[in-house]
Amino acid sequence: MNNIANLIIQMMTNGQNPNQVVQQLVQQNPQAQVILNQMQQSGMSMKDFTLQYAKQNNINLQPILNTLSQRGIKL
Repeated sequence: MNNIANLIIQMMTNGQNPNQVVQQLVQQNPQAQVILNQMQQSGMSMKDFTLQYAKQNNINLQPILNTLSQRGIKL
């Protein structure tokens, strides 16, 4: 999880838009495509799906959100 979080933070702080970040994440981690497909089928926004997915899988997103916030990235 930390590697993915670090990758996302690095890509977003390099000025890439969220779509570019997602595409790069999927290219580097094919398992992410499964989750992306679930999100698209759910009809939820990316933010809402991510929060729900994290809650269902006991993933604490707060450290990631804090780091993004400290770097001026608002979700």
